[in-house]
Amino acid sequence: MKKMVLKDASLQKMVIDADMQLDIEVNPDENASLYIYMEKDVNVKYQIHVHENASLNLLIWNESQGMLSGESFCERNAQLSFNLGELQEKDMKQKHLIHLCGEESRLNLKSANIIKNTKTYEIVCLHEAPHTYSNMENYAIVYENGTFEMIDTGKIVKGAYGSESHQTSRALILDEHARCNITPELLIDENDVQASHATTMGQIDENQLYYLETRGLTQKQALGLITIGYLMPMAHVLEDEALNLELSTIIEKKVGLS
Repeated sequence: MKKMVLKDASLQKMVIDADMQLDIEVNPDENASLYIYMEKDVNVKYQIHVHENASLNLLIWNESQGMLSGESFCERNAQLSFNLGELQEKDMKQKHLIHLCGEESRLNLKSANIIKNTKTYEIVCLHEAPHTYSNMENYAIVYENGTFEMIDTGKIVKGAYGSESHQTSRALILDEHARCNITPELLIDENDVQASHATTMGQIDENQLYYLETRGLTQKQALGLITIGYLMPMAHVLEDEALNLELSTIIEKKVGLS
């Protein structure tokens, strides 16, 4: 197992190119940022502990094939920004479990996905203390023969009063042979809460595509312009200009704009 103890500092970076168990810890009152790049065919299992009054801004940029799974724990007044850039074009399975176990802890989770093969996700956020907050946003572009399966769950247990759990999922389906199934779940055992979910799945607007093509763009370029908005925000979640430019360039190539 590899253990990382993060402190207030500049952005830390890590490349994972072999199977690994990863233990990430942010000490109390620290504010940390971490970029993880996954490559090759690796399986990664992680644990994340964000201690009291601490925060972690995490981006996992995944171009590997395998299983990514783990648990995160946020103590009192801890904040976790969990970002997943899933631009690999191979099969992938993921399972993420986030425990908001301290009062006033917060989760903001974002994922952006390109699906050309089969990807399966399960994301669960457990509100285990009062006044906790979660917001999960998932975006996917499903290409020909792609299959995307996601179960997105927010659970507020009895006693976690004053908590909020929100979900938004959007999938753009680019081919009639593509498959997409998103299952949002809200499991509420407390009365004094706020919860919401919204899911949108649909094919590309043919009128919009036609308009762009009449302006001189190829179909590939037009599709790239329409789809890039689903992915590009993921390139700017960390405060590192050089990294942001590198990730933006990767996204542009993936959608055919470069």
